[in-house]
Amino acid sequence: MSNNYWLEELLSNPRDFVDSFFHQGKYYQKIRAWDKNNKKRKSPRTYYVFTLDDEDAKRNATFSTFELGIKDHMINRGYLTKIASLLPMNNVKETLLKLAGVHIEENVFIAPEVTIDPVLRGWIRFRKGCSIGWGTRCFNHLFEENGKAIIGYIDIGEEASIGGYVSISPGVTIGRKANIGAEVKIAPGATIGNYAKIGAGSIISPFVTIGEGAEVMMASFVSESIPSGAKAQGNPAKIINEKIKDRQLKDKKPKLDLIVNPNIEKDNQAL
Repeated sequence: MSNNYWLEELLSNPRDFVDSFFHQGKYYQKIRAWDKNNKKRKSPRTYYVFTLDDEDAKRNATFSTFELGIKDHMINRGYLTKIASLLPMNNVKETLLKLAGVHIEENVFIAPEVTIDPVLRGWIRFRKGCSIGWGTRCFNHLFEENGKAIIGYIDIGEEASIGGYVSISPGVTIGRKANIGAEVKIAPGATIGNYAKIGAGSIISPFVTIGEGAEVMMASFVSESIPSGAKAQGNPAKIINEKIKDRQLKDKKPKLDLIVNPNIEKDNQAL
């Protein structure tokens, strides 16, 4: 190893260099390795599922949470995000969240009582101009009863609007100018396209896609992907209107062209 290796690490990624001095949980190394390899992919995945060891799977989620990351540093991040959740949106709140590892761009609004739980720095991204409603919860990790853990990025697009008490799971991507109503639950790996609208109280199942400009009506349970421009409603949600483009084509009246009789001139001459 080069003698200047530590200096290169410090200059290229100072925060990760500082983290290396803390005790790292056994799962942290696995997550870190996946994150590095995933970023090298042409189409990076947004989530990763792995199985906990038998002993850890029997323990409570609190223990597993500390094992996921750097034990001491996870506690510090928890304090930072908790203090930030009590504050209105200002420079102090933004600074605390950035110190905790949240990626925040300009003109972002985050209401009080928002729970943010980043596993690694940069895994939660709030893009330019988006707004996060009161009581929203953003989790980068989720534990299941079968001993599996789901981790993933959370990406909120530019000018997207997230209502109050929305639950956002690992691996969720919300597109540009999407509108998410209050008390919506978005399961792991779900993708919500640009300009899509999700009605209040709806539930989005794992790994489904809500297409661009699609609309999910209030209190719907979405178990299958919704195509772009469609409108869905019900439990389970069913498409009640076709794609906007297809509907416009169907509604469009055919152009009536003049029907020219090739014999009309001969008939006129005969008269």
